[in-house]
Amino acid sequence: MGVIVAAGLLSHVPSIMLPEAERRQRYAGRDTSFPQALQGIYRERIQPATFDTFIIFDTHWFTTRGFVVNTQEHLAGIYTSDELPGTLHDMAFDYRGDKMLGEAIVDEAQKIGLRCEGANYQGMALHYPTLNLMHYLNPQQEHRVVSVGVCQTASHERNLELGLAIGRAIQQTDRRVVILAAGGLSHRFWSYDDMAAHSSPDPAHVSSETNRAYDEKIIDLLKRGEHASVIKLVPDFRATCSPEGFFAHYSMLAGALGGEACRARAAQYGEYENAIGTGQAMLWFPL
Repeated sequence: MGVIVAAGLLSHVPSIMLPEAERRQRYAGRDTSFPQALQGIYRERIQPATFDTFIIFDTHWFTTRGFVVNTQEHLAGIYTSDELPGTLHDMAFDYRGDKMLGEAIVDEAQKIGLRCEGANYQGMALHYPTLNLMHYLNPQQEHRVVSVGVCQTASHERNLELGLAIGRAIQQTDRRVVILAAGGLSHRFWSYDDMAAHSSPDPAHVSSETNRAYDEKIIDLLKRGEHASVIKLVPDFRATCSPEGFFAHYSMLAGALGGEACRARAAQYGEYENAIGTGQAMLWFPL
């Protein structure tokens, strides 16, 4: 029987792919804590663990009519971001996919009435939340990769249900899995004219006090393992703070870990940070 061995709610901010000197120049002399945080997660959590596959909830892969799971056997190509080509360009990647697990997820989702399909098509894209985290956490390409999109029309409740289906699919295979919810917290950017004045990772530059306070509340609850409280807050968080990907990455993660019954306490790596107005953190859930 398969098992989820660990999980993370992790920022994928593009600056983690820049050299330190360039990061400091961009951040007015201050560096982000996130590269060191991811290096710590890899050293302390990933390397000692025995597992087969990363499942990644990718908040830059938006779907519309239903949920989509990448079911390719081989994920390879060269990536350049159309959003930030100067930062993320010519990134070669080559990972094994996990068609068996991906198809099992689709089957379980369909069994509970969700519209969900597998995507095994030539030219199927990966997005930088997946690639940035794999750069740090799968540098030897030894672990398989399954990317799952965010359905932009789905409710919090449907995202929880997909997570439940993913948990069941894992149990019915022989796979040992690490789940990564690849995305941030509040997600409201500063305007073009104001952005340069708020480039520092200092959370004083998050786009509003309301967003910062809500982010910090959620981080605190997750560090205490109070997933039931966070699950209840998600609809209001979505309405109030425009979280990245509608916070679907967390909802799916929570569903896979048992929903309101989950008590996994987050270990925080690095600091809570600003990224041009958005709230970002690195949270790891040992299971």
